[in-house]
Amino acid sequence: MSTKEVLSEGELDALMDSVSSGDVPLEDANASQGYQPFDFSTREQALLAQMPALKTINEKHALALIQSIQSLFKIPVEVEPAATTLVKLEEFVMSLSEPTGINTVEVKPLNASSFVVLSAEFLSFFVNQYFGGAPGGATFNSSRTKLTPTEKRINDLITTSFLSDLESSWAEKIALNTNQVSFESNPDFLQVDSPAELALKLSFVVKVSEWEGSIDWVVPYSSIELLKNRLGSPAEVVKQGKPGTNWEGYFRKELLSVDLDVSGLYSSKSVSISEVLNLKMGSIVPLKVPTDVMLCIEGQPFCYGEHGVLNDKKSIKIKEILNYEDDSS
Repeated sequence: MSTKEVLSEGELDALMDSVSSGDVPLEDANASQGYQPFDFSTREQALLAQMPALKTINEKHALALIQSIQSLFKIPVEVEPAATTLVKLEEFVMSLSEPTGINTVEVKPLNASSFVVLSAEFLSFFVNQYFGGAPGGATFNSSRTKLTPTEKRINDLITTSFLSDLESSWAEKIALNTNQVSFESNPDFLQVDSPAELALKLSFVVKVSEWEGSIDWVVPYSSIELLKNRLGSPAEVVKQGKPGTNWEGYFRKELLSVDLDVSGLYSSKSVSISEVLNLKMGSIVPLKVPTDVMLCIEGQPFCYGEHGVLNDKKSIKIKEILNYEDDSS
């Protein structure tokens, strides 16, 4: 540090006197000690935006659920995917009321257990539908703390259908293998490996007439993050491809499977317009029997050959292939 950057004793005294007299304003002490909130999920939100295929998969899953639920309960139903959100596992579990249908499932190749959650009101409504009740005909009792055996059976039916539809909707991107591991109706007894871990909450809103409920699939974010490349957009996948991709070889390979129309021009004759106008049904146009036949590809001359028969089929033996490079030069 140079001596010019150090205040002299006189300058220090003058500065202190100015501060004491209020001539030099001090910064607000509270402002210097202030803080700004930091969202620790910012990174995860950014990575979530890099997986646009999740939206398409959820839409397919919702369509499959419509078919499954209508097949099970014989009622018209609407299913729409809700926005995918990030939640902390412990906070999500604490938000669940007792009783709730909480199904612990394994989804390979995801390396962590996930949860399919059905509320007691949801299960009670579909028990009513299962036995032919009208929508809104049964009233849910929110004071009870246990699920009935029938509600547990309905939970198993819907969860099985949900997992089956999950496999089919993800099949185009990733082959999943699902398995229901356990069931719990009391959130307090739910075993969660990493309560503080962030998880994706994929919700599907189910509507029957004026009633509305949801099926939630909660999966640890870390297990989905490993599949980020497969769930990215096609443009991003191409961008991340290896440099020097042999596009010429690719197109050459694909061009070999293109179908072309092949035709043989046996003979031709020049006639006047008046002769053409005089043609009618039964008219005869004399043509010379050719010795050579022109073979055309997509209507364009390609080669000359000799016509004949091979294996009882008319065929052309190529004698000369036309060379257009000479004409262009």
